[in-house]
Amino acid sequence: MASFDLGSVIKGAAAIVPQTVGTANINSTAVDMAGFESVAFVATVGSGNTNATINAVMSFYEGDTTTRSAASAIDAGRIIDNPVLNNANTTFTASVVPTKRYVFVELDPGAAFGSAASVTAVLGNALETPT
Repeated sequence: MASFDLGSVIKGAAAIVPQTVGTANINSTAVDMAGFESVAFVATVGSGNTNATINAVMSFYEGDTTTRSAASAIDAGRIIDNPVLNNANTTFTASVVPTKRYVFVELDPGAAFGSAASVTAVLGNALETPT
C-alpha cells in the first residue's frame, strides 16, 4: 500500500478542453489557485500534427480576477521548462509559480497546427494538507 496520498496534495482543473488547433490562439478558462502555490500545465497533442516544424507554444498569464483581459504575463523567471509543442501524440509539461490567484494559459500555434490539443492544470504545493 502506498504511504503517500498524492491526490490529497494536488488538484486537477481543465484549462483548455480538447479541440482542434488551427492558426488562432486559444485562451484557457481561469484556473483558481486558491490554496495552492504552483501549477503544472500538461498539454496533450493529438495525431494531426505530423510535421515537427509546425510548433505551438504556451504563454502564461495571472490576475486578481477571472477576466483574461485584465491579466498580465507571468515573468519568465517563474516559468520552468516551457516546451515547444511540436510532436503528434505527445504530452508536454510546463511548470509555473504564479503570484496572483487566477492563472491562464494561452496556446499559440506558429502555423496551421492541425492537431487536437488540450491543456490540464495540475495545482500543487497545497497550503494545507491532511494529517
